[in-house]
Amino acid sequence: MSTNLRGVMAALLTPFDAKQNLDVESLRQLVRFNINQGLDGLYVGGSTGEAFVQSRAEREQVLEIVAEEARGKITLIAHVGAVSTMESQQLAQAASRYGYDAISAVTPFYYPFSFDEHCAHYRAVTDAADGLPMVVYNIPALSGVKLTLEQVDTLVTLPGVGALKQTSGDLYQMEQIRRAHPDLVLYNGYDEIFAAGLLAGANGGIGSTYNIMGWRYLGIAKALQEGDVKTAQALQSECNRVIDLLVNVGVFRGLKTVLHYMDVLSVPLCRKPFAPVDEQYLPALKALAEKLQQEKEQRCP
Repeated sequence: MSTNLRGVMAALLTPFDAKQNLDVESLRQLVRFNINQGLDGLYVGGSTGEAFVQSRAEREQVLEIVAEEARGKITLIAHVGAVSTMESQQLAQAASRYGYDAISAVTPFYYPFSFDEHCAHYRAVTDAADGLPMVVYNIPALSGVKLTLEQVDTLVTLPGVGALKQTSGDLYQMEQIRRAHPDLVLYNGYDEIFAAGLLAGANGGIGSTYNIMGWRYLGIAKALQEGDVKTAQALQSECNRVIDLLVNVGVFRGLKTVLHYMDVLSVPLCRKPFAPVDEQYLPALKALAEKLQQEKEQRCP
């Protein structure tokens, strides 16, 4: 896998308008906003992007628009995961057409597929991607698929697989994976343990809250590269104070509301059945948006 897939990448949100349709202009503005933060890449169409409440046509449209706005400016990973292998293959083919640098797929979920079926799924989707590398997406809390270390070892050594998005709080497993696969591109998935994930062996991260404060995560990575654990720890605590609020609010709708107050998104809505933010949280989210806007202007001129 190309080394340009390493780094700190935002799991991109998908903006919708008041009628629940894709908000194309807000999507373009969000892409530009993330590029301006100095992030290494965008992970498009994943959990944060509300992929599983969109049709395949909508998911392809998102991939196309982001590629138009960002291709050649920032690394692009297209999440093409679906329960259906055929749908994942079709999305992988779209990612190849639009010039993405890699594809990614969550483990097929809902039905109790065997591990052999998971392996066959990844082989088929990777084969459909016209040579793009596959980033396996392990998120047991949402997928319900709990991979053993041995199963992870098998998946990351399938042909065409060169990276793993490890969205798990099991830092012991993170270290075991790094030890077993020293050349694997390994992304930390949970924002609240980004610093700890890097110390456990991750060499990058893909996260939701990078959309509103990506410079902080870039700062954590830089501090740890320089051996400055104290600064990394302080920045992680700053991030986690924000995450504490977002967890109470609902992470995706909270992020969209902050970005709305930062004049990036026109409408702060997720797609139903997600509900809007409870009004009691709006003052805190507005204050957060103002603080982050000032910080961004200082850090990302």
